[in-house]
Amino acid sequence: MESFFRKLQKISGSFFVSLPKKWIENFNLESKSPVRIDIRSDGSLLISPKIIQQEKYLKDELILQISPYVPREIVKHSLSGQTNIVVISDKEIDKDLKSEIRWLVNGLPNTEIIEDHRQRIVIQNFGYKKIPTKKLIQRQLYLITDMFENLLDNIIEELKDNFKQLRRFYFILVTHIRTYLRTGVYVSEDSDFTPLEAMDLRMFCEKIEDIGIILRDLRLSENVIEFFQEIQQYFNEVMTAYLKKDLELAHHSWLKKDQLVVKANSLIEELNYDDKDKIKDMIKIAKHCKDMAALI
Repeated sequence: MESFFRKLQKISGSFFVSLPKKWIENFNLESKSPVRIDIRSDGSLLISPKIIQQEKYLKDELILQISPYVPREIVKHSLSGQTNIVVISDKEIDKDLKSEIRWLVNGLPNTEIIEDHRQRIVIQNFGYKKIPTKKLIQRQLYLITDMFENLLDNIIEELKDNFKQLRRFYFILVTHIRTYLRTGVYVSEDSDFTPLEAMDLRMFCEKIEDIGIILRDLRLSENVIEFFQEIQQYFNEVMTAYLKKDLELAHHSWLKKDQLVVKANSLIEELNYDDKDKIKDMIKIAKHCKDMAALI
């Protein structure tokens, strides 16, 4: 992210500041082009190109000509906030390609194929804009707490279901962040975070998803349960620090990881091969927790 510094100019009682030439050229602005100015809670200003220009990225319907690369284009545009995607072909769409498109769309959150014809497929996103970004993060955190409990109770099917939900919420959040960073448009009810905060939120949730992946594949034995519960408590502390914006607790949690690593290394010396790998996976969770604490 580039930074520019300007001095305020006063003309006829009003204050003005010049805008960077590079920014003007990137958005093809000219004299009298309208811009949008948002006043943030921290006192900063966000200046965006006019809404008409922003909406060219989010127009109601995007037409994609069929090609071997169209499945990738569907995913890219869905995650960038596109709500209606129409795939067309001048001949019957290849069955294998159509199956790939169906498989990818089924994996995207709140996204469905609403028309499926020989030469035309219509894909639509439903409702993701209504979910506040910060609510998505809270939901991800609570799903991880459920996954910890699923492992302790050995309820593997519920563990897998919770992970699927976690992935869906992560994809929706990525859609929110990508759309905002590309266009300056908030696609959810949130309207008060900066580009830097948006990137922090993205990294924070990447760590949550990484923890989910480890928990999904982890299986416990009696020898590691006690240490696993310490890791669970560690995650809960970081989650509490995030939800309450408790910087003191976040700092304490950030320091705690090293203590857990020392204990883990001591355990590794005593355990068999399989249990050693389980402890190493838990250390990875602790590392992600420390990274999350640093982003609070």
